[in-house]
Amino acid sequence: MRVLYIGSFFPIERTEEITSNSKGYIDNAANNFQWALINGLDCYYPDIELITLPAVGSYPFHYKKAYFSKSFFFHKEKSNDKSVGFLNLPLIKHVSKYYNLYQTLKKIDSNEPTTIIIYAMHSPFLKAVFKLKANGYNLKTCLVIPDLPQFMSASKNIFYVFFKWIDSHNIKKYLGAIDSFVFFSDQMVDFIVVENKPWTRIEGIFLPTKNVHAVSKEGRKVILYTGSLAEIYGIKNLMNAFMLIQDVSYELWICGDGDYKGEIIKKSLIDKRIKYFGQLPFIEIQKMQKRATVLVNPRTSQGDYTKYSFPSKTMEYLASGTPCIMHRLPAIPPEYFPFLFIAEKEDAEGLKDKIIEVCNKEEKYLIDFGAKASEFILTNKNPESQVKKIFDMINNL
Repeated sequence: MRVLYIGSFFPIERTEEITSNSKGYIDNAANNFQWALINGLDCYYPDIELITLPAVGSYPFHYKKAYFSKSFFFHKEKSNDKSVGFLNLPLIKHVSKYYNLYQTLKKIDSNEPTTIIIYAMHSPFLKAVFKLKANGYNLKTCLVIPDLPQFMSASKNIFYVFFKWIDSHNIKKYLGAIDSFVFFSDQMVDFIVVENKPWTRIEGIFLPTKNVHAVSKEGRKVILYTGSLAEIYGIKNLMNAFMLIQDVSYELWICGDGDYKGEIIKKSLIDKRIKYFGQLPFIEIQKMQKRATVLVNPRTSQGDYTKYSFPSKTMEYLASGTPCIMHRLPAIPPEYFPFLFIAEKEDAEGLKDKIIEVCNKEEKYLIDFGAKASEFILTNKNPESQVKKIFDMINNL
């Protein structure tokens, strides 16, 4: 049986190229998750072939090149992997991605039993697979759904809203070609019509980075946030919470990019305890996470999207060994809560109180608490353990 993975990850050889040509936010979380998923898939499908159409911003506002060139790469010895090229212009890129991906996929033997694992509800990917099935290809398909497209942007632009409406309508049709599903939250099954098709929940995968060594803690009380600076994810609430803390021994470190970046820079000029580091390589982010006193995810439970979106930084934060503060989000399974500090009040005052409470605990207690959280992730949410759920499900199709 042939096994293909279709995703939007960055080939290792082209990561520097993609980073240098990007303008603004780079979705490192999705890229990191996919490489963790691939690591797990390799455990069960040693001959898996990877196909990627990297998730880069559109030219000219978010990427410096109008065409993303194709290339071949090897994610391991003797592998046969492809990065499909596409015209990188707004809207047109979706058509280009679909056409070029389909031209790549149709070369497989239509009679050969083939399993295709697809990342995300991205219409170019789904349409290409839908067409293959309609043409009689012998396929088993599995769709990994990290987020629901309807909840991934707060844009009110009339053209964007209209396009997303059409896209959503098409995706519902293309889902008919999917045989099994992987969700990031149990609540997703209430939104996606799976009928009697099998599904499993993995909520994420953590792939340890081997070259991150022990890093000394800062002498100050450092609160760290890393990730998207979109206001919808609570960064404004974190800023307000921190500015309620008068103690000069506290610092707030922020890494990332997004629509709230300008406000962060302004407030960092007013309050010198606020340090904005921009968008850093993931290896540097991991080092900073180990140096911090506490990590904060300020996302609140407001909005329907929180039912369907497991915040990827949860695993990343817990695995770091540094204690993590969050609000109680509906998409987080109960098994995580013993390893988190929960701010029950979802406002600046409640978050401020929890930050002070945690930072005032004895250092040994925090070290032990963080170590248990890290062990939980490394033992239970590693690639081999999580992907086994997917492998078992596909095997039973």
